Amino acid sequence: MKAYIITTFLGVFGVDENNKILGFIPFKKDAKEIAKKLKEAELKVIDEEKKLQTQLWKKGFKEFVYPINKQDVKHVEENSKAENYIKENLLQIALERKIVKSEEEFNDLFREVSIELTKVQIKISAKRDSLIVQAVRALDEIDKVLNVFSERLREWYGLHFPELNRAVASHEKFAKLVAKFGKRENVEGYEKVAEESIGIEINEEDERTLKEYASILEKLFDLRKKLENYVVESMKEIAPNFSEIAGPLLAARILSKAGSLEKLAKAPSSLIQLIGAEKSLFRYLHGKGKAPKHGLIYLHPYVQNARKEDRGKVARILANKISLAIRIDYYTKEDRREELKKDLEEKLKEIGLEV
Repeated sequence: MKAYIITTFLGVFGVDENNKILGFIPFKKDAKEIAKKLKEAELKVIDEEKKLQTQLWKKGFKEFVYPINKQDVKHVEENSKAENYIKENLLQIALERKIVKSEEEFNDLFREVSIELTKVQIKISAKRDSLIVQAVRALDEIDKVLNVFSERLREWYGLHFPELNRAVASHEKFAKLVAKFGKRENVEGYEKVAEESIGIEINEEDERTLKEYASILEKLFDLRKKLENYVVESMKEIAPNFSEIAGPLLAARILSKAGSLEKLAKAPSSLIQLIGAEKSLFRYLHGKGKAPKHGLIYLHPYVQNARKEDRGKVARILANKISLAIRIDYYTKEDRREELKKDLEEKLKEIGLEV
C-alpha cells in the first residue's frame, strides 16, 4: 500500500490515496525549532518523518511518497492530490484534531514560523552571496591573466608564425591551435599561409615548450567558462528576480562591487544606478568632471540601445526596477520575474525605447 508523507509547519501527516489521514507526528510548538525542521526536511528525511513511516509500515504501508526529492527518498510526486488536500484544508484539520485550539493560534504560529524561515533563508543567502562575490573577483583576475598570457603567447609564437596572429583574432582559438599543432607546418587550415611564412624556425624543444604554455592557457579559458557558468547559475538561485532584470552576469558584477545582497537591498536605487562609477563620481565631487549618469548598469542592453540623450533616464528606470527586484530576493523570496520584467518593458516603451 502507498502512503503520502506531507510535512507542514504543524508536523508530519501520513495520507492515503483517498485523502484519508493515516497518522500525524506533531512538531514542538517552537517557531525556531519548526523552521529548523522544515529546512532540514528539504534535504533529508527528518526524525518525525521516519517515526511516521515506521508506524505506517507496521500497518502494512510499504511505499512512501514525498512531494520533493531528497536523500533516502525513493518515491516522489509533486503536487499530489494528498499534498494539495493537506495544504488546502490545514486549518480545518488542525482544529478538528485539536492540534491548535483556535484559528488565532494557528495564524500566530504560522506567522512566527514564516519569520524564522525568512531569517534562516537570509543567513543562507548571505553566505552564498559572499561566495559569488569571490567568484566574480576571481573571474576578473582570470581575465587579466588570460590577456597577459595571450599577448605573451602571440608575441612568442609570432616569432615562428607571425601570419597566424593576423589570421586568428580570438585569443582562445589561437591558444588551442598552438597547443594542438605546435609548428606552423602542422596547423590545419593554415598550411598555405605557413608555406609562405617569414617567421623563424624552431626546434623540438621550442615546440614542446610553446605547446605546454598554450595548453595551460587553453585550460585557463576552460576554467573561465566553468567559473562564469557557476556565477550565472548561483545568481539565478539566490537572486532570481535581480538576475532576470539585470541579467545574471551584470547582477553578479553589481553584487561584487556592493559586497553583499544585504547592502544592495538596503541601498537606494540612485546608488545602485551609480555602482561602478565611483571614480567619475569622485572627480565630479571635486569639481573635475560631469556628474555620472550610470555605472555598471550602463552595460545593460536597454541602456546601450537607448539614444545618448535617453541613457540617463533609462538607467534610472532600470535601477528602480533592479532595486525592487533585489529587495524581493532578499526579504520575501517571491518569484515575481514576469511581473517585474513586464512592468519594466512598459515603462521603457513609455519613453519611446523599443524592447
